[in-house]
Amino acid sequence: MPIKLGASDVTLKLGSVDVAAYLGSVAVSAFDPLSISGLVGWYDSADLSSMAQNADGSGAVAVGDQVGYWADKSTTGAHLIQAIAANRPTLTTAAVNGNAALVFDGNNDNLSSASYTAQSGIAGLTRVAVYSTSQNSQMTRALNSSDSCFFVANDDFVCRVSTSAGDAVEASPVNQMPLRVYANVFDGGAGTCETFFNNALQATKASPYITAALPATTPGGSATLHVGSNAGSNNFVAGPVAEYLVYASVLTASELTAVYNYLASKWGI
Repeated sequence: MPIKLGASDVTLKLGSVDVAAYLGSVAVSAFDPLSISGLVGWYDSADLSSMAQNADGSGAVAVGDQVGYWADKSTTGAHLIQAIAANRPTLTTAAVNGNAALVFDGNNDNLSSASYTAQSGIAGLTRVAVYSTSQNSQMTRALNSSDSCFFVANDDFVCRVSTSAGDAVEASPVNQMPLRVYANVFDGGAGTCETFFNNALQATKASPYITAALPATTPGGSATLHVGSNAGSNNFVAGPVAEYLVYASVLTASELTAVYNYLASKWGI
């Protein structure tokens, strides 16, 4: 956890786990993503208790194991599963700056959650992910008759909130996204959709993947949430997806910074 020592940030850890500290008799608590209202998805590959080897949630996970179940630590309960053993990502040692994290192989690894409504019919949506990929791929997609997704294709990094509507920024190097904290904030009321790399707002670019005006709300209805691929069919992530947070709200600048600081400290970014 980051605290201040003079003007400097200091991170206290117990092993690889951030811990609370005490200054005099005052507790300094570690940041909790649930402390910001609207958290509807939280997938954390640093928390071994949130993962299992099998899609039914059985089989304790250790580093080196394939993961068929990734629990949602928010109150939504949209747990991600993969029933096919060969298509499961692997909890890999030292995958993210010395930390074990869930790694997708770029060939067929993917996870999904059916009957997903957490991103449906809302006027505010904030998605934040710690990940990287070395090829054209979709990190996440909530797919029904429309879609809400993060993906990289050619020289575009695209964050859509409905079919063909969202934000596109420069992908560099082409076809790849290096390890960062990626965030996108959609505000239907303000008519904005903004993308951040490591908490820095990125300039929007013209893109063939963004051709429609922003909607007032995300599409309604039940969807399937996919992580690591385009609906389990193609565009597979080649790299780690360390942590993924979804808020059904427009995070303020200070809230987004708090989330960024938490993730950057935790994953050494």
